[in-house]
Parts: sequence; structure tokens; C-alpha cells
Amino acid sequence: MKRIVLLITIIAFVSSIQAQQIGTFTQTIENKYLINPAVAGSTDDMPVFVGYKQMWTGIDEAPSSQLLTFNMKINDKLGGVGGQIFNYSTGPISKSGINLTYAYHLELNDDMKLSFGLSGALYQVNLNRSELKIEDQNDMLILNGAEKLIVPDANFGIYLYAKNYYFGISSYQLFGRKVNMMNDALNFKQERHYFLTAGYILEASSDFDIETSMMVKYAESGFAQWDIYVKGTYKKMVWLAAGYRSDFDFDPNDAVISIGIQQEKIKLGYAFDYNLTDIASISSGTHEIILMYMFGKTKSGAYKW
Repeated sequence: MKRIVLLITIIAFVSSIQAQQIGTFTQTIENKYLINPAVAGSTDDMPVFVGYKQMWTGIDEAPSSQLLTFNMKINDKLGGVGGQIFNYSTGPISKSGINLTYAYHLELNDDMKLSFGLSGALYQVNLNRSELKIEDQNDMLILNGAEKLIVPDANFGIYLYAKNYYFGISSYQLFGRKVNMMNDALNFKQERHYFLTAGYILEASSDFDIETSMMVKYAESGFAQWDIYVKGTYKKMVWLAAGYRSDFDFDPNDAVISIGIQQEKIKLGYAFDYNLTDIASISSGTHEIILMYMFGKTKSGAYKW
């Protein structure tokens, strides 16, 4: 049985999932709930976030991500809740699902709070056989392989925050389950991922704010990476940001730039990641677009447009 094309596809996918299984958005600074469930309910508004990311433009079937999230405060005693719908795809493989979050917040003093968040997750791993170009269409590896698998999981986070700074640590894919498709030809483990974040907001003047942030990502497969990011905002209306991403050997991965506008309750942002590795010779970079709407509260406590 001739499985060359199939095996190339499997090897490419498995090599990616053995590294970073959870893709992150460059503009996480605009929605910290993306990587920490404890952020849910940490503001008085209810942010609804839509994001799209296309990696490695110019490469056929390169990974892409789509996200829809919201989080809101119930009240000061009950904490916050949130939810996320996501889809990640690369070639014939896709992963989509939903997270539901509860976060409990403790007031440490007049300015500082500490929260603990837990998300229950349910996602589906899909294999689109129609996109597999196989020379032998009667290959039993294809005929008997699973096309869809439903996988439960959980995420946990801790978040310390105040008006001008924050610090968070979170872990995703806590169950560490194995995903077995295509009769062991595609068999991998959902590795636990850890995120460490910190940031500080400097009010440089009445018109200009500077926010610096860092993020460390680590997966139990051995993948490790750190990001630094600096964002300047003028009159809380326009922002320009730059960032740098590297592994722990200090080999450069990406240079990042983003721009955005904010009008009252609406945020619109764009980010471009320029790859600094050998992949830059065949890819023109990664593009990301985000849109966020902030629902405010009425005096009765209900959210409104």
C-alpha cells in the first residue's frame, strides 16, 4: 500500500503538535482571558472578542485560528464567568471546541485583587479524508481510521491584578489525554501547556500610556518560548505596538508590529508577525485581525450596548 502522501501529512502534523499544540494570538494584551481563565470578570465591562489569525502566508494549508470569546463579572461576591468558541486548522486536520469558565475573585486591598479560574473544555479533532491525496484509495489505514474524536479537558489559572499591573499563571490541557486516529498512525498526547504573564501600564502623560508585557510559554513536550511586547496608546484612541519572540536558546523566532484604534466601546487591531527563522524564505509572514466590543453596565447592573 502506497502511503507516501499520507505519511508526509501525518509527519508534518505530528511534528507541529509535539511542539506548541495551543496557538496564541499576538494581541493577547488586548484580551488576557485568551490564555488565563482567571481573567474572567476582572473588569466591569463585558468584552466580546472576535479574532482571526493566518500563519505563514504563502504556504499552502498553513495553520489558521478563529476565536470568539466573552467574559463578564457576575458581581463582587460571585466572581466572573466566560466562554470561548475556537477553531484551529492545518491541512486536513482541524480542532474546534468550546470552553466555559468560572473565576472567583478575592479583594486583597483597595487596589489589588487575586482570582482563580477554572475552565471546562470540550473539543473535537477532525480528519478530512477528502483532502488526503492517497494513491491507494482502498488503503485500510484510511478506511478504518477515525474521522472525528470528541475530547474533554480542563484549564486552570491564577491572576493577580491592580490598576497598573498584573501577573498571571495558567495551565491548559490539564487531562493530558491521548488522541488516537487512523489505527495508531496518528496518535499523540494533548500535552499540558503553561503560560506565565506579567505587565505594567505607565501613564506617561494625560494623553499617552505605555504598556509593557511579557509572556513565557512552555509545553511538557519540551517546547518553550518567551515574548516581550511594548504598546503605546495616544488619548486611548490609537495604539502602536512592537514585540519580539524567541526560544530559550535566544534564537530569534518572530518580530511583531501591531496597530489599532479604539472608539468608545469598540477596538479594532491588526498585527503582523515577521518570521526570523528559515521559514521566512517561503512565507511572507503571519497576519492577525481582532475586533472587540465592550458591553457596559446600567445602574441596575444589566449589560447594554
